[in-house]
Amino acid sequence: MKKYAILTDSSCDIDDKTAQELGIFVLRMPITIDEKEYTEGVDIDLNGIKKAMSDGKVVKTSQARLGALIKMYDSLLEEYDEIIHIPLSSGLSGMYETSLIQSKTYEGRITVIDAKCVCYPLTKLCLDVKEMIGEGKTASEIKDMIENTPSIMEAIIIPSDLNYLKRGGRITPAAAALANLLKIVPVLSLKEGVIDVFDKVRTWKKAIHKGIDEAINVEDPSQYYWMVIADGFDDMVEEVKQELEKRTHQQVEVHQFGAVILSHTGPGVVAFGKIKKIKKVLDN
Repeated sequence: MKKYAILTDSSCDIDDKTAQELGIFVLRMPITIDEKEYTEGVDIDLNGIKKAMSDGKVVKTSQARLGALIKMYDSLLEEYDEIIHIPLSSGLSGMYETSLIQSKTYEGRITVIDAKCVCYPLTKLCLDVKEMIGEGKTASEIKDMIENTPSIMEAIIIPSDLNYLKRGGRITPAAAALANLLKIVPVLSLKEGVIDVFDKVRTWKKAIHKGIDEAINVEDPSQYYWMVIADGFDDMVEEVKQELEKRTHQQVEVHQFGAVILSHTGPGVVAFGKIKKIKKVLDN
């Protein structure tokens, strides 16, 4: 049986220690703060990134440098026969296209998959892929299943401060100013790997209820992993978790946001939603 390395990037929201325990590899993406570049987990931590945002500094992420990608590929292929690389959604980053182009120089030893996922769902997907490899599925079979399954990940994202979306260019300064003046809470959706505005309401409570109604609108909740991803854990996060469990009758995981999405939405953001159990879909 071939020996596969499963590779993702730091948008999966886990540190290197956790990745090692799970048996997956993570390519770290650069963080830029006022034009100075850092690597999360190496020369800056999440608290430092959040402090920079609260201090009004411009925080951005970018795809990993080509040299770092090639170095990772070469290093893994010294030990593994093939690599399955599942980067951040192509709708949010150019990492997929860059990886796909570069993979063609490795004579079929690297399979790059556009799962249209971000945050901890990327980790869950990698673990499903790891299990399928153990059952004898090939990289091409897994790629076809993932890329041909619509709406693998769907999530609702509720930011606490529109100024961060403004700084990141997600909304215009005029729209941010008007929304803040009118006390509007935007409800964002992530579908097919792209973030868009789903609704606008007046209070956080309404935003949460509206978002949960949308998130649970599926035929069979047992076909999904359910989770809440937040910047910190408080009573409100626990309430969202309990409400999702009550209405889906499924276990709901809670995870911490990493820098990639947080750099666009700012501290205090809460997201919740689901990712399809790809292994179950393939088995059916």
